[in-house]
Amino acid sequence: MRNRTIVGAALAVTALGGASVAGVLTAGAAENESRYEPVQTATEAASEGALMLPTGDVVRLSPGGRIDVEPAAGREDVGFVGQTAKDGSGDVVVVPADMLDAVRSGAEDPRRYNVSRLLAAGHSDAAAVTEAELDDRAYTGLVPAPEPAEASDAAQQLTVRLLDRSGDAPEGAVVSWIREGETGGIEIGEDGTGTTALEPGEYLISTLTVNATTATERGEAVYGFTPVTVGKGPAELVVDAAAAAPVGVEVERDDAELEKHLLYVEAGTESDSVATFEFMDAGTDAYVLPQPEASGYAFNFLYQPVLAGPADAADPYTYTLAFGGAGPIPADPFYEVADADLAVEQTEYQDLGVELQGRQCDYPRAWKGQFFLFGQCAERAFPSEATNLYSAAPILWDQTVEAGVFDENSDLTDGYTSLAPDVAMPAGPAERVIGDGPLAAGSPHVVRNGDTISGLTWPVASHSGDIVRLVGYESGGVTVSRDGEVLGTAKNPENFSIDLPEGDQGRYTLTVEATRGTETALYGIESIMEWSFDSATAEEAVLDLPVVLVESEAVQHGLAERDEPQTISLALDSMETTVESMGLEVSYDDGETWTEAELEGDTAVLEHPAGAEFVSLRLTATDSAGTEVTHTTIRSYGLC
Repeated sequence: MRNRTIVGAALAVTALGGASVAGVLTAGAAENESRYEPVQTATEAASEGALMLPTGDVVRLSPGGRIDVEPAAGREDVGFVGQTAKDGSGDVVVVPADMLDAVRSGAEDPRRYNVSRLLAAGHSDAAAVTEAELDDRAYTGLVPAPEPAEASDAAQQLTVRLLDRSGDAPEGAVVSWIREGETGGIEIGEDGTGTTALEPGEYLISTLTVNATTATERGEAVYGFTPVTVGKGPAELVVDAAAAAPVGVEVERDDAELEKHLLYVEAGTESDSVATFEFMDAGTDAYVLPQPEASGYAFNFLYQPVLAGPADAADPYTYTLAFGGAGPIPADPFYEVADADLAVEQTEYQDLGVELQGRQCDYPRAWKGQFFLFGQCAERAFPSEATNLYSAAPILWDQTVEAGVFDENSDLTDGYTSLAPDVAMPAGPAERVIGDGPLAAGSPHVVRNGDTISGLTWPVASHSGDIVRLVGYESGGVTVSRDGEVLGTAKNPENFSIDLPEGDQGRYTLTVEATRGTETALYGIESIMEWSFDSATAEEAVLDLPVVLVESEAVQHGLAERDEPQTISLALDSMETTVESMGLEVSYDDGETWTEAELEGDTAVLEHPAGAEFVSLRLTATDSAGTEVTHTTIRSYGLC
């Protein structure tokens, strides 16, 4: 947790597309304590990022268990089916529905769809991976299988037969079994049946059956859990989708239409759980079987629909909703909701001097320990305005906004991003502004582990409204020195590691420099951040490196009025310390000359010279631990 302080006071600061995945879940999603924490630290798992599947579709795994799938152009109506591995690795495998038959027949290799494994190995294009680099584990169906247990003489054959809502075999299916301490998969053939050998006992069978949307027929996805007893002889189970109840929503605004929706159901024992989920388009109907009477299992349920008004509406709006949580699968999972029961947010997406395209992804957290967070993403223009209606608390939201230039894997390479984690929104009106400025240094996450200093910094960020961080630096560098002697350097300010002499201690200076172009923002073209602090060998100690936050309501879209006096407020963002002193200098010639601004407490009033185009800021501070800060941002904002 970081503290935000001003002089004399203290204030605490606290898919595109679709996928369906089934598997064993064994861990909870990470919690974010502070919105000033970094999006991702340098030590987080390598199996995060974006992978292009052989079909050209892109799957993104993000920190905190977030999953997004973005279909390739022309494949927007293709579904995505997947599983998590049964061997304890938790690998996420995602296969487009139109490739299921090819995987089942052996014509397509499921190893090229193991997103977690390929990302961990440093790959971004599954089709380009050589045979020698692919996973060497045995696969059952779509996923790596657990080590097979030797069946006893008492094991019996279980046959599972699946029927869609018309009484026919479904086009696709994902089937798993679970009992305390064990789980496994069942391969389903084209006739809708599959068999496996199981020891006698009580089991729960998890099923997801899928029929794809066509030009003449709606698709269907049917989820459920069915108990079965394996005794002294062969057993057979028929799962009939006709018994499932429809899942849907009705909202207050008559012209709202469903754009996409997601359904997630989970059943778990004390040691394992099995879950299925699918991102579905508006042409697919969702259904869920009644919750079974099965002792020893806990059930979770989550439905996420997205509805929107007409594309040409004068006041565009979107419903991004979430229903359910930890607890039983509802008997009647069709919801009616009034606007008065929702958070109605007026959202302003600002630019920083350059018109951009981007996206907004919202991830609801419906219960504590929810393993995956599922992003419902929408395209956004910068600048633009929209009304966003959200499910109110106790649902929590992780909200991510990205604007700028994206690569072939839909990763943001140049632009800016905003992350607001664990947002609890009360019902009623709200306002949100993204991307205004002024720009200055962002809060770092730097760790000393023994004699190594590592972490990430954000050279340029905005703390007015939602926190916005710029990405896409053309050049940069990190230097650690002590008593004027350079001890180590690194090239990447956003992910660095520098080794110090063994047992080293004393007063260090960490200097971070970065420059960027003006393709996505006219401001924040150069940043120099410097911290002088005391440190000694420690085990995994987070360094408290404060930054001076800058806010000004006069700056909108990165611009302030040249002819009007401008009020600027400063505050120190720190984990534990408080501010002892702060200073502000201003430049109107990109840092060639500087003028000290007079501070009244934490506030300065600037009067800009005629003809000035940009305002650069140099911020200084000393905290209660003696750490000294100097942060320089060239073109913090513009004047008009």
